[in-house]
Amino acid sequence: MKSRAVMLVVVLCALLGAGVFSWWKVRAEDAPGPVVPPSSVSVAQASGPRATPASAPAAAVPTAQSPGDTLPPLPGSLHDTEEDGSVFVDASGHLVPNPDLLRFFNYYLSATGEESPAVIRERILASLRAKKLPPAAMDEAVQVLDDYLAYLEAARSLGRTPSAATMDTAERLEALRKLRREHLGGSADGMFGQEEAVDAVAVERLKLQKDASLTAEEREKRIAALEERLPPAVRQSREEAARPLRQMAVEQELVASGATPEDLRQHRLSTVGPEATNRLEALDQERAQWKQRLADFRAKREALGRTQTDPALRQAAVQRLLFDSFTPEERLRVEAADSIEAASGGG
Repeated sequence: MKSRAVMLVVVLCALLGAGVFSWWKVRAEDAPGPVVPPSSVSVAQASGPRATPASAPAAAVPTAQSPGDTLPPLPGSLHDTEEDGSVFVDASGHLVPNPDLLRFFNYYLSATGEESPAVIRERILASLRAKKLPPAAMDEAVQVLDDYLAYLEAARSLGRTPSAATMDTAERLEALRKLRREHLGGSADGMFGQEEAVDAVAVERLKLQKDASLTAEEREKRIAALEERLPPAVRQSREEAARPLRQMAVEQELVASGATPEDLRQHRLSTVGPEATNRLEALDQERAQWKQRLADFRAKREALGRTQTDPALRQAAVQRLLFDSFTPEERLRVEAADSIEAASGGG
């Protein structure tokens, strides 16, 4: 039972992470996720993926069409951010299409709607020029950029077709995969290969979840085998994301089986080490204090319900109690806790 409970937690975590395969990723490609610090142009060694930093990009430089003019100020969404992604060049001076290049393009494309497509394209070109790429790599980068822009437009057009509404997830992903090869050619594998591998596993996982002919043990075994098909970097990322949930599930089982606080501490020391154990114990204390504060508030609120018969006055008194007892952020937690309790039939 213990291993099954842990496996279910891992599966839930993996399913949450599998949202990347959604059909609406077409819109996500127009407006990518959170910005992270940039890498400058890198030269990939012929023997492997190790890279050596080169020149960093400039925020705005003269455009090719108007050498004497500069680009307009950055749009609001890009203010106080740093360029995401990287541009890699191999030892022979050619562009290396990879997920970092995709992130680089998407950083500027996240301003879609704030700026015209032409201005966004010029911003990307300006940053590429500032990186001082070798001539061959520069030409290839411009070509890949235009191919990628054409792919995005084709993906948007596909989403507006009548057949799109009847496609299932697997069909939509396959349609996108074909569009990428049609527009990006060999660059598609480098830019989207890892993402597509994750998507394929996610689709197969959903099929297994819906397969009523499988027992729970068979389903768990096949899902575990699917995880082995993921790229190593993705497996490591998921492992790190799932670790706290697995730790929590095991600890809950230990407590339910009668483990003492010292038993729990020894388990933590043996699995996560002393520093993490201290952090977990501090978190336990914070949670206990919060539960006590919430219980005290609810007891006082219940008392007001018994002593104050006028509904308007009772509501006003409850609001004063809420404001006196919690910060604005904590009030949101109280409301969420009340909603969960009400939904579970606890009041």
